[in-house]
Amino acid sequence: MQFVPNYELKLLDEANFETEIAKSEELLQQYKNSGSFTAFDGIKIYYEYFLCENASANAVLVHGLSEFSQKYHEQIYYLLNQGYNVFTFDLRGHGLSDRLTNQIDLLHVGKFDDYVKDLSQFIETVVIPIVDKPIYLLSHSIGGAISALYLAENGEKVQKAVMSAPCFDPVVKAVPKLVAWVFVGLNKWLKGPKKKFAFSSEFNPDVKYNIHHGSSKPRFLYNMKMRCQNPRYQTTPMSYGWVSNAFKLRSRIVKDSFIKKIKTPILLITAQNDGTVRNDAQIEFAQKCNNCKMIELEGVTHAVFATDNDTMRKMLECVYDYLG
Repeated sequence: MQFVPNYELKLLDEANFETEIAKSEELLQQYKNSGSFTAFDGIKIYYEYFLCENASANAVLVHGLSEFSQKYHEQIYYLLNQGYNVFTFDLRGHGLSDRLTNQIDLLHVGKFDDYVKDLSQFIETVVIPIVDKPIYLLSHSIGGAISALYLAENGEKVQKAVMSAPCFDPVVKAVPKLVAWVFVGLNKWLKGPKKKFAFSSEFNPDVKYNIHHGSSKPRFLYNMKMRCQNPRYQTTPMSYGWVSNAFKLRSRIVKDSFIKKIKTPILLITAQNDGTVRNDAQIEFAQKCNNCKMIELEGVTHAVFATDNDTMRKMLECVYDYLG
């Protein structure tokens, strides 16, 4: 069954968001296909895909830290109406995919290259065999770092990429990064990579909304509702191994020799008031990458997909104009 696009950018009404997102979810369920594939190390990776009539391309979504496929159903609904097939999966250790520890809420990964292997396998064994059309890679936060690592080795598979607030370098607030790096490395060695990072917070179902969560309170509340209803959506604290891997990203991704490998055209969206990832790493990447166009969202925090409708519309118009 294929979705019939209307080729209009009509955003869900924030004043009636809960009602409208419920209607769009009900509609999406009619077109959703889901399954799982077995990754290189034997764990199961959950995926979803949606097909539309006369699709021009396959949009492959790579979500961010502590996220999951269902969080992006609003964006999937918009993409379908623009005439794109949409494919997405839950990163290992997230959502409905298998965990790498016995703690369902703990975020851990052996190496970030494992995320890249999963993305490559997803595209090769799920996306291309189902519909062999041009691939557009859309990502957010840590998904942007995964996408950059993928593009450096597999760029010929992807025609265009969009990176929203990519995590090329996480913000460290309490202490100098070098101090944090030594602390994490020492504890990773002493306690083991799968132990919870001491300063990593737990999921809080009673968290109160503030502007850090995005300029759209209804979108924040809906995301919290999903997370409260499903324990597998409550992944929040990170392991020492995960944090250690994140600290290494900038030295890999912003290196000249690495960026020269990327041939895919990229639209990089940076959030002016991002307090989660460092904008200067994104700017440095964009300046070094000849194929990268960067736009800044003024007054926006890291929660790019939880903005108000005016901001969301401006951003999506840029994205869809770029994709063509």
